[in-house]
Amino acid sequence: MEKSRWQFYERAQREVYRKLRARERPEAVVGAGWGFLDHFFIFLFSLGFFARIDFRPTRVKRVMIPTVLMILTYEMKQLMGISSMNQLEEHLFRDTALLKIIGFTARQIQEGFCQRGEGKRRGPMHRDTLGDFLSKFSSREVDFILREAVRVLVKQKLIRGRTYILDATDLPTTQRYKGSGVKKVVKREWNSKEGKEVEIVKYVYGYKLLVLMEARHKIVVGARVVKINEHEKNFTKELVKEGQRRTGGRLKVLLVDRGFIDGVLLWWLSKKMRIKFVIPARGNMEVSQDIRGFRSEKTDGQRIFIEGTKEVKVMGVKGLLSYDQFGEEEHRREKGRKDFKANPINGVMVLRWDRKEYPPGKEKVFLTNFPVSRPMLIIDQYDLRSEIENRGFRELKQGYHLLKYPQKTEAAVRAHAVLTLIIYSLVNAYKSERGQRLAHLGIRRWRAKQMGDSIHKMIVYYEGIYGIVDVEELFYLIDMTPKELFRLRIKQLQREIE
Repeated sequence: MEKSRWQFYERAQREVYRKLRARERPEAVVGAGWGFLDHFFIFLFSLGFFARIDFRPTRVKRVMIPTVLMILTYEMKQLMGISSMNQLEEHLFRDTALLKIIGFTARQIQEGFCQRGEGKRRGPMHRDTLGDFLSKFSSREVDFILREAVRVLVKQKLIRGRTYILDATDLPTTQRYKGSGVKKVVKREWNSKEGKEVEIVKYVYGYKLLVLMEARHKIVVGARVVKINEHEKNFTKELVKEGQRRTGGRLKVLLVDRGFIDGVLLWWLSKKMRIKFVIPARGNMEVSQDIRGFRSEKTDGQRIFIEGTKEVKVMGVKGLLSYDQFGEEEHRREKGRKDFKANPINGVMVLRWDRKEYPPGKEKVFLTNFPVSRPMLIIDQYDLRSEIENRGFRELKQGYHLLKYPQKTEAAVRAHAVLTLIIYSLVNAYKSERGQRLAHLGIRRWRAKQMGDSIHKMIVYYEGIYGIVDVEELFYLIDMTPKELFRLRIKQLQREIE
């Protein structure tokens, strides 16, 4: 993959202060707008991530705009919550300050990279140029970008957790999307005319996003975009192997969604990969019916263990033999033989949750290869996975507009999904690294909070450098200090300059 030339403006606050005090004419002065991203950009560039992905996609014949600029531009679109490509010119391309920090020059912002589209675009490129570029990325190239992101985060020790989440979510589209799959969905709905529930059959088109994510800080280490009708379990082994390679073998515990359940796969995780797992069982599985038969039993300290509070009560049962698919492929094929012996697996059953008792036959059941002498710990562990719906996929869909695709092609959807996962992960890594109070804020609340902080700021550019200056600081530096100061601390500013 060919490299291209690209550089960005560096922040030099003290130098900018000195130049202003010396009355040196700046290259440009713009409203800060998204200037709060300054520290985030310093974090990004210090990782060295963008320098590693400045290549030319194989399907791009001629590079007018460096790949890294295209990627950064799209990442900023996602971070700013711009849902539609049609909004780029109105929101992102008007923010000269942000474009310059990304790496666009003043001339590129004003004139673009070529004469094509002149008069039809506002900013460095036409909005369609960015969408077209995303459609040029192959699946291998998109995975390379994600791999490099994980590489730098591991190098900086920003991925250190042992517990990971494996989950999937649908990316629904219309039938017009090229390369999309289709699945049949049967739902039961109340029919008022017939006075009863009836089955409604619907067909959903689109793709499926599979994600392997570090559980504590929500950093994605592996992902796949496949047809919506494909089964999750077909991609589990390669995702787990990838996760192990990319994190240096840190993956020790896997919290798995029900859609991935497969006895051969769970056996492989336990015996081949030496990974502890927790996965919910389906209610109609024989092993679920088996453990529910222990409901009335008491703790014996050997096989049955019960823990509870007023809110929660759980039971752990050791060595269940009713999951006959738990084993190697050859073992599963021997089912039905007289000499067949099932491999034992442990189970945890939730009897009470949030002070509500589950009726017999409706208890939640989990399968695991963890010891179950402390079954509450298993439930607490798996509760981390529920956060992927609240802080993970929900935040990605609502805050980062995961379901708003740039073009109606499989390549564009794949690039969009993975680049969105990357900026989501980088934001989470940034928050954990800086230890800010932002750690518990979603991206939408973060935007709302920070936009108010930058209202009095402006970004001052000199050749190759920039600084963020409060309007009161600017007037002080040019010897026109306002009579009333609301934010400026003159002695503190003097110390920063000296």
